[in-house]
Amino acid sequence: MPFVREIKDWHFKPNEMFSVKDKVVFVTGAASGLGQAIALGFDALGSNIVLADIDQEGLELTASKMSSDTLIVNVDVTTTDSVQKAVKTTLEKHKRIDVSFNIPGINIRKPALELSYEEFDKVIDVNLKGVFRCAKEVGKVMYDQKYGSMINMASIFAELIMPRQVAYASTKGALRQMTRVLAAEWAPYVRVNAIGPCYIQTPLVKQVMENKEWYEKVKPQNIMQRFGLPEEIVGPAVFLASDASSLITGFLLLVDGGWYGFGGWV
Repeated sequence: MPFVREIKDWHFKPNEMFSVKDKVVFVTGAASGLGQAIALGFDALGSNIVLADIDQEGLELTASKMSSDTLIVNVDVTTTDSVQKAVKTTLEKHKRIDVSFNIPGINIRKPALELSYEEFDKVIDVNLKGVFRCAKEVGKVMYDQKYGSMINMASIFAELIMPRQVAYASTKGALRQMTRVLAAEWAPYVRVNAIGPCYIQTPLVKQVMENKEWYEKVKPQNIMQRFGLPEEIVGPAVFLASDASSLITGFLLLVDGGWYGFGGWV
């Protein structure tokens, strides 16, 4: 018979594995979309939320929906000083960062031959370089305190391809590799993972949803036959942030309605 410890002796208790209560959770991109949903979800579960975004009005709107006192930090992820200031302000209030969500992202959907170099650079600056700034500055804190869970927001397009996504998909593919390298460098203290959503009903995909032909072409690509809802990312986010995923790092968790498994590209 294999040896099995009693539950009372487990290092991670079943009733505590998914708890994020009292954790300090730093959320960039919190003014709208997935960042807003994650911030609200973790707030409902008792976390201490730090809302970070360049959109001050959106931050205040998100904060108005929170059940507890929330720290708001205005941050431009394309500027190192701005990210450093946001992290410093967070530490002044909370003294630590337990969980970090690096979510900022933009998209310019054009065929490669029509996409300007300036537009390509703009997407790279936010989605890749901006996320790296957040990861590095928060990573310093987590590595120094010798614990933390960092979650980067990748995409299904880190794995699959689609026309008119050359800049966006390039950043998300690179972000997947960044996640793996950081996980290797910061282990065993800091776990670094990524979430790869399919199309979710957020402002980022408004262009697709408003184009009926485009929307109807994309919608059936996953087995669920629909776009996702922002709140459907909260559960996977809690899993990666909590002790439930204590042995998982360097991983891309696809939340895609079966798109990847179903098959391919549009």
